[in-house]
Amino acid sequence: MIRKETNLTRKGQIQLPAKIRKAIGAEIGDTFLFELTDQKEIKVRLIKKTKLLDLAGAFPKKKVFPGIEKEEELTKRKVALKIAQNE
Repeated sequence: MIRKETNLTRKGQIQLPAKIRKAIGAEIGDTFLFELTDQKEIKVRLIKKTKLLDLAGAFPKKKVFPGIEKEEELTKRKVALKIAQNE
Protein backbone atom coordinates (compact mmCIF):
# COMPACT_ATOMS: atom_id res chain seq x y z
CA MET A 1 0.00 0.00 0.00
CA ILE A 2 1.21 3.50 -0.83
CA ARG A 3 0.04 6.44 1.30
CA LYS A 4 0.90 10.02 0.39
CA GLU A 5 -0.52 13.39 1.39
CA THR A 6 -1.20 16.38 -0.82
CA ASN A 7 -2.70 19.82 -0.20
CA LEU A 8 -5.70 21.52 -1.76
CA THR A 9 -4.83 24.80 -3.49
CA ARG A 10 -6.91 27.99 -3.47
CA LYS A 11 -8.17 27.00 -6.92
CA GLY A 12 -9.46 23.68 -5.57
CA GLN A 13 -6.71 21.66 -7.21
CA ILE A 14 -4.65 18.80 -5.82
CA GLN A 15 -1.40 17.35 -7.09
CA LEU A 16 -1.19 13.61 -7.53
CA PRO A 17 2.03 12.48 -5.82
CA ALA A 18 4.70 11.19 -8.23
CA LYS A 19 5.02 7.84 -6.47
CA ILE A 20 1.31 7.15 -6.95
CA ARG A 21 1.31 8.48 -10.55
CA LYS A 22 4.10 6.07 -11.43
CA ALA A 23 2.49 3.15 -9.59
CA ILE A 24 -0.79 3.49 -11.54
CA GLY A 25 0.81 4.50 -14.85
CA ALA A 26 -0.93 7.88 -15.06
CA GLU A 27 0.16 10.07 -17.96
CA ILE A 28 -0.61 13.55 -19.27
CA GLY A 29 -4.08 13.55 -20.83
CA ASP A 30 -5.47 10.76 -18.66
CA THR A 31 -8.74 11.43 -16.82
CA PHE A 32 -9.62 10.86 -13.18
CA LEU A 33 -13.15 10.05 -12.09
CA PHE A 34 -14.06 11.13 -8.54
CA GLU A 35 -16.94 9.43 -6.73
CA LEU A 36 -18.28 10.52 -3.34
CA THR A 37 -19.82 7.66 -1.36
CA ASP A 38 -22.63 7.96 1.18
CA GLN A 39 -19.98 7.52 3.89
CA LYS A 40 -18.23 10.72 2.67
CA GLU A 41 -15.32 8.76 1.22
CA ILE A 42 -13.85 9.78 -2.11
CA LYS A 43 -13.01 7.07 -4.60
CA VAL A 44 -10.74 8.02 -7.49
CA ARG A 45 -10.47 5.98 -10.68
CA LEU A 46 -7.98 6.44 -13.49
CA ILE A 47 -9.37 6.45 -17.03
CA LYS A 48 -6.52 6.03 -19.51
CA LYS A 49 -6.47 8.22 -22.60
CA THR A 50 -6.81 6.15 -25.77
CA LYS A 51 -3.74 6.56 -27.94
CA LEU A 52 -3.97 6.42 -31.72
CA LEU A 53 -1.41 3.61 -31.71
CA ASP A 54 -3.73 1.54 -29.49
CA LEU A 55 -6.31 1.60 -32.29
CA ALA A 56 -3.96 0.03 -34.83
CA GLY A 57 -5.54 -3.12 -36.21
CA ALA A 58 -8.96 -2.26 -34.80
CA PHE A 59 -10.52 -2.40 -38.26
CA PRO A 60 -10.07 -5.28 -40.69
CA LYS A 61 -7.86 -4.63 -43.71
CA LYS A 62 -9.81 -4.16 -46.93
CA LYS A 63 -6.77 -4.55 -49.14
CA VAL A 64 -3.07 -5.24 -48.81
CA PHE A 65 -0.77 -2.18 -48.84
CA PRO A 66 1.18 -2.39 -52.11
CA GLY A 67 4.26 -0.58 -50.81
CA ILE A 68 5.28 3.07 -50.85
CA GLU A 69 6.63 3.11 -54.42
CA LYS A 70 3.45 1.59 -55.88
CA GLU A 71 1.27 3.85 -53.75
CA GLU A 72 3.16 6.95 -54.97
CA GLU A 73 2.77 5.80 -58.58
CA LEU A 74 -0.99 5.27 -58.16
CA THR A 75 -1.37 8.68 -56.50
CA LYS A 76 0.52 10.44 -59.31
CA ARG A 77 -1.73 8.74 -61.88
CA LYS A 78 -4.89 9.81 -60.05
CA VAL A 79 -3.66 13.41 -59.79
CA ALA A 80 -2.70 13.49 -63.47
CA LEU A 81 -6.12 12.10 -64.45
CA LYS A 82 -7.90 14.70 -62.31
CA ILE A 83 -5.83 17.52 -63.86
CA ALA A 84 -6.58 16.20 -67.36
CA GLN A 85 -10.33 16.10 -66.62
CA ASN A 86 -10.35 19.73 -65.41
CA GLU A 87 -8.64 21.04 -68.58
